Amino acid sequence: MKFLVSVKVVNVDTKEEETLYKRKGNDRCQFKEWFTYKNYQIQLRLDYNGNLNEAPILDADVKDMTTGKIIKKSPPWHNTEAKYDATSKINIYAFKFDGLELQLSIITTWAMGASVDTILK
Repeated sequence: MKFLVSVKVVNVDTKEEETLYKRKGNDRCQFKEWFTYKNYQIQLRLDYNGNLNEAPILDADVKDMTTGKIIKKSPPWHNTEAKYDATSKINIYAFKFDGLELQLSIITTWAMGASVDTILK
């Protein structure tokens, strides 16, 4: 059995790394801190959709700072899938919103183990 220990998001262009965090009561997502772009607040998250054996989807919440309201989720900035980049040999999420383009990859740390039930069987 594998356990997700931590996830870092890496800006492929700047090499800047940020450790994502979990919210209490939400086991399927890892969150990046909100950041400002133009007149928006943006929060990115990796959504594992309850399946740690598959690559997560990069989701986003975008808030208009003037109205304080979340903008309706829509492609291409919502539900971004990773695509393999043969040059860098990594999976990259190409996040695009209103002129902002981020090339992101992730570093995931796993722990391997077994539950007590598995050991006793």
